[in-house]
Amino acid sequence: MLKQNQTDMRSTLIRICALISIYAFATVLGAALFIGLLRAASIVFGHGVMFYRGVGALSIVLVVLTIGFSAILSRTGGRFDFNAVAPVSISSVATALLLVAFVIGPVTVDRSISIFMLSEFDSADHPLGENEVRDAFVHRYVDDWGQIDRRLREQELSGNIESTPSGWRITQQGRAFMTISRMTSRIFDGNPRFVGRNE
Repeated sequence: MLKQNQTDMRSTLIRICALISIYAFATVLGAALFIGLLRAASIVFGHGVMFYRGVGALSIVLVVLTIGFSAILSRTGGRFDFNAVAPVSISSVATALLLVAFVIGPVTVDRSISIFMLSEFDSADHPLGENEVRDAFVHRYVDDWGQIDRRLREQELSGNIESTPSGWRITQQGRAFMTISRMTSRIFDGNPRFVGRNE
């Protein structure tokens, strides 16, 4: 009985290790494919909205991983008792992890004012005062780099605003998005000023 328990425990540990290994492999493989697709999309379509390029690339990653692991597990999965749903689970978890890493990392770096500010300190040859940082932000980030125009174009592309002869206006989709944003801000106790919460 003891020997049987030890055998079962060893078998379970082997399955757990195999599962961890295959999930890790899927994530690494997916990351390599994802980076390649993002770079290719930039060359073909231009930089555009990084988040949308990323979501599109991750959709392709999910499909490719699912097909790939279906083929792999159909040949080797029997040894570890993987079922038919395993390729979808493995691919979904890997893609979800990549999405989280993408939003926290590249998307934040691409859009963060704090990152811009730190880059100013990093390239300065002397300590910067608040006025210098403010001037750099207004003149370089806003004016020279056209970041307001960039965001207007992104929001138009997203469908949240639309252009009219007299200027831009928010769409119904944009209002719905702001309702969700205010709700999210309230739940997580965010700064009410950034979402127009009157509190």
